[in-house]
Amino acid sequence: MNQATNLQGDRLVVLTAEEYRALTEDGRDVALAREARQADAGLPGLPARVALAMAQGAVHPLTAWRQARGQSIAALAAASGVRAATISDIENRKVDPRISTVRALADALRLDLDDIV
Repeated sequence: MNQATNLQGDRLVVLTAEEYRALTEDGRDVALAREARQADAGLPGLPARVALAMAQGAVHPLTAWRQARGQSIAALAAASGVRAATISDIENRKVDPRISTVRALADALRLDLDDIV
């Protein structure tokens, strides 16, 4: 970055093309982050410790997201049409659910399928 002065005495900043690209890219990143926050407004995120436990396999993703939404198994069962016993079995890794079951649970939790698989 360089500074210059025009004939009227205004101070100018001169950027290289690379510096300009870096600045505009940063601006696009900020805009994308704002859009994502607005799209997710009202949806709870996962606390870092829960996300880490989920990544390490200590907590099933369905359990983590259900609890983050403040739902009991019974409430999720009612919202998704999936039996409470089935949800419990999925969370305890006793069964591998059908894709239709995962879709119903994801829809009820307002998630993508890959969030809970």
